[in-house]
Amino acid sequence: MPFSIENGTTDYTNIVSIATASVLCFTCICGVLGNTIVIGVGILKRKYQNNVTNCYIINLAITDLLFLLVSVPLTTYLSMQKAWIFGEFLCKIPFYFAYVLLQATCYTLAAMSIDRYLTIVHEGWYRRYRKPKYALIICILIWTVSSVFMFPYDYLLHRDNETINQSLVILECTVNDNASFLSCLSTFGFYYVLPLLIIILCYSRVSSYIRYHGIKILTHLSGRTSQVIYLRGRRVQRMLLGLILAFALCWLPIHVLELLNCSQILSNTIDSKHIHFLTIIRIIAHGLSYFNSCLNPFLYAILNKSYFSSR
Repeated sequence: MPFSIENGTTDYTNIVSIATASVLCFTCICGVLGNTIVIGVGILKRKYQNNVTNCYIINLAITDLLFLLVSVPLTTYLSMQKAWIFGEFLCKIPFYFAYVLLQATCYTLAAMSIDRYLTIVHEGWYRRYRKPKYALIICILIWTVSSVFMFPYDYLLHRDNETINQSLVILECTVNDNASFLSCLSTFGFYYVLPLLIIILCYSRVSSYIRYHGIKILTHLSGRTSQVIYLRGRRVQRMLLGLILAFALCWLPIHVLELLNCSQILSNTIDSKHIHFLTIIRIIAHGLSYFNSCLNPFLYAILNKSYFSSR
């Protein structure tokens, strides 16, 4: 039987859709299980009561869990079905929550970095304020600000509507390819660049402080208890750096891709012959962003084993 271009394109699209759905489902299952375990351990063992860092870890696990539950089913459905049949409201809500959860994630990481900076550099006066109840208040503020002052996503949302028998049918529910470059740049700035700048600034100050005061710090660590506290702090710092690095690497491709998309660079440089290549790039970029929420629980387990201990 001769192989036609149309059939080949259809077969290719079906293969990509099935592969995408399979990878996303696997990522979602692993991420949901991992983050559920983190949340369960934190609540059952009351890890949040005496440790500020654990409060932020639980909050981060909650955002990752919800992000996977909101975003992955939507992306999986859209990869398999082109027509959106669930109405305009259900088209908007998942995108809204996805952006809220993304903002809550990146600013939780920023809050953790600020906490480490204050703990190390300004330990004297910050000690009295470094309590789980204040960390809880900060987490609530992050969620509130993320929900209320979330960037107006409706400008980024593309809905291709059609009226059939006096009822509105949404043919597509995707991020708008024709959104203004300024709106995409604002999203990139608020959801990626700004929190990373806060994180980099905090850790540069911490590194500078340790470099100039390292000998003094080691001098005070004469007792065994002090050394244990110091080593525990080092483990927490490694975990935070791992989380931040994972966030930066996993979310950079999708942000860059959206910027290129909004600036019309992709549409002007990619012709129809290479559209499949662009599709694969999009899938990888989205997959990496979802993989970040799946990866975080394993980073907790590897870099901060004390979280899962009985203590």
